[in-house]
Amino acid sequence: MNQAALGTTRLRLAFLGAIFASLIVTLALRLYFLQVLNTAEFTEGAQRNQIRLVPEQPARGQILDRNGEVLVSNGMSLVVSIRRQELSSDELADVINRLSPILEVPVEELNKRLADKSLSAFTPIPIAENVPEDTVVYLREHQDEFPKVETTTRPTRIYPQGKLASHVLGYLGEIQDDQINSDRYKDLGYRPGSIIGRGGIEYAYEKELHGVEGLRKLEVDSTGDVRRTLGRREPVRGLDLVTTIDSRIQKLTEESLAQGIEKARTIYHEETASKYKAPAGGAVVMDPRSGEIIAMASFPDYDPGAFVGGISVAEYEELTREDTGLPLINRAIQVAYPPGSTFKTVTAAAALETGVAQADQRYACPGSVRIADRTFRNWKSTDSGMLTFNQSMADSCDTVFYDWGLQFYRTFTRTKAEVLQDYARRFGFGEKTGVEIPSEKPGRVPDDGWLKRVNKEFPDAFPYATWLPGYTINMSIGQGDVLATPLQLANSYAAIANGGTLYQPHFGMSLMDGSEEVSTVQTNEPKSVQISPANLQSIRSSLEAVTTVGTAAGTFVNSPLNAIGVAGKTGTAEIGTKQPYAWFAAYAPARDPQYVVAIMLEEGGHGGETAAPIAGRIFEGIFDLPLSEIKPQAAVD
Repeated sequence: MNQAALGTTRLRLAFLGAIFASLIVTLALRLYFLQVLNTAEFTEGAQRNQIRLVPEQPARGQILDRNGEVLVSNGMSLVVSIRRQELSSDELADVINRLSPILEVPVEELNKRLADKSLSAFTPIPIAENVPEDTVVYLREHQDEFPKVETTTRPTRIYPQGKLASHVLGYLGEIQDDQINSDRYKDLGYRPGSIIGRGGIEYAYEKELHGVEGLRKLEVDSTGDVRRTLGRREPVRGLDLVTTIDSRIQKLTEESLAQGIEKARTIYHEETASKYKAPAGGAVVMDPRSGEIIAMASFPDYDPGAFVGGISVAEYEELTREDTGLPLINRAIQVAYPPGSTFKTVTAAAALETGVAQADQRYACPGSVRIADRTFRNWKSTDSGMLTFNQSMADSCDTVFYDWGLQFYRTFTRTKAEVLQDYARRFGFGEKTGVEIPSEKPGRVPDDGWLKRVNKEFPDAFPYATWLPGYTINMSIGQGDVLATPLQLANSYAAIANGGTLYQPHFGMSLMDGSEEVSTVQTNEPKSVQISPANLQSIRSSLEAVTTVGTAAGTFVNSPLNAIGVAGKTGTAEIGTKQPYAWFAAYAPARDPQYVVAIMLEEGGHGGETAAPIAGRIFEGIFDLPLSEIKPQAAVD
């Protein structure tokens, strides 16, 4: 390269370097201006421009009984919350120590509420609800002493009838972070802090009851303090739900179940040399003509009001301990049990429909029968001689049903047809009824396929993969591995009572916007159990015999209910080493059924002994008869 070209290149590089240096100086000066000379102006702008969107909970729809009686309504609660994410740990501790004596809540309890992981870290955390108005006024007047503490109002639930129907109604709680984007909630516009139904009707009709949340647009400074309100979208109140529940009959059912359990605990059980434990029970009252649930009770119960404003950790632990009876569990739908002899209606229907039995024949009822290498015993040891079809049901003769079960087993070995299982499913056993409240158990109808699956998965508990005769024989009297909920049993008896239609049990009747009906609640199409009218009539006649000359006669014969007519079936389920479980299912009036009642007591004795008297008292109240004191009867099946 010659000297002239070299000089030109150096000149160009020097020129570019000067331009680059001037850009660096310009940038440095601009940064100095922004960060030093103009700090106050931009700090003020930042304080002015921060926006906070604050959701406002809508008033939730009321829940009413079928007669317009309010079961759940709304009130307004004064709430104290803390924006915990905007305080250091030391600052937060200081605020909590100041608040504790004013709110009259121990520091430990306030810290537990602040530590609730189900609540978003980016929303104010409510630490006290239903705060007295004078306390709120004090906190507002001394805001400087309580930084990041907010006092607001929000709708809250009121239970004018106390604990009535607690398992049916459910309770409320704040939505959890992982629920917001779930399929159930993602399109409903919920956000952290939204209040949702956590059980029962509150959960089932969440979308209708919740309403539409409002929103306040606030201008806040850099410390999070509100400068002014920029706008507001008013919340829209939720719809009211009219339910099928009759609050009078609901109260009657709960009282009768509790009284019956108390009486059962006074009865001495010789086999276990102790009184019946009777820790829990369930009851259902239905309209067999529609599937409407008039009452549903579970014992023990709980107070849904305890969840208003958030339940404490200690209170929740109390409700979930086994030694308290697990009161949050709804025994009417959330637990399935062997139904005992109440299941004999299914066996009878199968026997009549297939020709295994005829309504006009007699059947031997010995105290026991020997089948293969096993002895199967009747619930009473004496030989009852030859019984008619009605007498077999009235006396609940197990050995008659064992014989029918054996014939079903022989059909299975020849043809692989599972007759008893088929008829059980026709009556709705082995699947959920479709009732809208959550956590319903499907129960179980055991069959050959089920046995093979559980044998493979649990070989120690189920060592045989072959369906044996004892499985069908035990199932014929509602024992073995068949399981049912009280609601399933009530629904099956409703189908017998109404002539063979299986309705979807339900609680919802209509949705109201104030006094205007918005819509009626739709249910699934009913199904037919596909039993001939003649055979259904034979079963209905046998159920009448149960209450007039059979195992439930002690409760009904000398009762005013005898004039109305009650048809039903007692049952006693044996479960391992536990005390017997008592069952009774019935409908009335026997010739014009309007109500079905199903009762179950865990370790509460025999069906005719303790369960039937509870149903008797419920029927008395339903038909406006004088209520009698529940009196345990003889220990019959």
